[in-house]
Amino acid sequence: MELGMTQIMPKSVARVTQRIIQLSLVHGMSPVSPIGFVHLGSYIAKFGDISGGYHYVKLARSLLDKVGSRESAGEVICIGTQIVAYVE
Repeated sequence: MELGMTQIMPKSVARVTQRIIQLSLVHGMSPVSPIGFVHLGSYIAKFGDISGGYHYVKLARSLLDKVGSRESAGEVICIGTQIVAYVE
């Protein structure tokens, strides 16, 4: 799920995020998992629970190191920095 999808098909981002997290929890973490968790954290923060969103952003950032996902690192850092900058 690249940043382009959020611009082209914004209504489907929530469904794709949910599916990424569901598959990650059932089958284990993959290089795409950090994207799902950072989007979840972003949505949670947008709906008012900033500390809850921050928790998922931190999880996504730590997964970047564990699953070695260089392809999604830019998106995770970009989206996550918005919440991290607000909290820290």
